[in-house]
Amino acid sequence: MSVYVGIDVHRKRSQVAVINQDGQVLANRNVPNGAEPILKVIGGLPPGTPAAFEAACGTSWLAGLLEDYGFAPHLVHPSRCKAIASARLKNDKVDAAILGQLLRADLLPEAWIAPAPVRQLRALLRHRVALVRLRTRLRNRIHAIVADYGYDRPGGGYRTGPGRASTRLAGAARGLPRAGGGLPGSDRRAAAAD
Repeated sequence: MSVYVGIDVHRKRSQVAVINQDGQVLANRNVPNGAEPILKVIGGLPPGTPAAFEAACGTSWLAGLLEDYGFAPHLVHPSRCKAIASARLKNDKVDAAILGQLLRADLLPEAWIAPAPVRQLRALLRHRVALVRLRTRLRNRIHAIVADYGYDRPGGGYRTGPGRASTRLAGAARGLPRAGGGLPGSDRRAAAAD
């Protein structure tokens, strides 16, 4: 007997629905997020059981969990899943059951699930982007505070001395253009005058 799993994922809790091949709901439970609570509901299902969940912030743990325990994860494209948006009765139980029904009927608008190494690299890059944005915000804040006291940045900026010189040398060694568009100093001043 084939079964299908629909999971409506939220930040702290998820609604897990298990549907058989005839479309009957065998289980529909609200559980806290995490491996143990979700596996209490679906852990006894046969390997290769398809499980559908909507793409949302922080669902990569669920994709990894389902892959690790032998399920066939299906990531649903949220804006293309019109059946959930157009349902008259809208709650987590209904949403999870509809995901299972769409999976059973092979009508699921799927999105690509990146492999685990790609997901890890994406997380690392997102973290780096956040740190760079934070650094920029802090630098801009320092410049604003200094400007409030009537001081302007020096010509070379605040980052001068050996740190800046080593960054410039390292960039030149790799063949990267200089800061300011890659123009040599005199050409940069002439371009700014135009």
